[in-house]
Amino acid sequence: MQIGSAPAVLVAASLFIAGVAQAQEAAKAPDNGTDPSRFSTAASVQFETFKLNPDYRLNTLNFTYWQPFGEKANYNLRVRLPVVQNNALGNDGYSVGDFSLKLNHVYKLTRDYAVVLAGEMAFDTAQRAELGTGKNVFKGTVIYAKFLEGGDIFAPAVVQSNSLWGDSARAKVNLTVFDFYYVPKLQDPKYFVTIDPALSLDWEAKKQFASLAVTVGRSIGPAFGGNSQIFIKPTVFGGNERSANWGIEVGYKVIGF
Repeated sequence: MQIGSAPAVLVAASLFIAGVAQAQEAAKAPDNGTDPSRFSTAASVQFETFKLNPDYRLNTLNFTYWQPFGEKANYNLRVRLPVVQNNALGNDGYSVGDFSLKLNHVYKLTRDYAVVLAGEMAFDTAQRAELGTGKNVFKGTVIYAKFLEGGDIFAPAVVQSNSLWGDSARAKVNLTVFDFYYVPKLQDPKYFVTIDPALSLDWEAKKQFASLAVTVGRSIGPAFGGNSQIFIKPTVFGGNERSANWGIEVGYKVIGF
């Protein structure tokens, strides 16, 4: 009886040791901010520019801070202050745009997948009309993050934005975005890439368009008590009703301080 059960005991022990090693390895994996179900204290400065059409452009300098909380750190609060330039009305000066607060929550987390819920409020704080929507907008998000074999992540999401109140002379906001976020696992952990195709449906303007954003980043070492990284994110838009032609974002971020 004992001799016959020895192989089973050895197999179980091997599986247990392998599982512990895998968990320890996952715990050691550097947090580069690409896993939507993993929350860390972080701060970033990002500059993005969008070419709206041959004559108009939109430039934004974003100051962003993330703070996880909760017994299992399964909540995360994001605070963002944009400083915006938009020459649509002939004014080239930078001013404050629409300040936003976003609450993220890991609703369910397993070894195979995670469900993340988020609610965001963008407030009508823009100092000039062309720098914001003129509305107070709520944005709800549902993310299903699938952890694929080999370490890749596929995290499709549905994002719904609606204006709640604001300037009655400005257009209402009613926008649905289907996002297909993908993170390939790279051999060099210092680098990271995200691939982010999306389809946007603007129900108010009766327009729809596609977009593709690709982020390429690199960890550059310890800074301010955490790990720092730089990244670049070009975006292209498609469709006759697209909101812009192209855009590019560059940023610096510190995680885990």
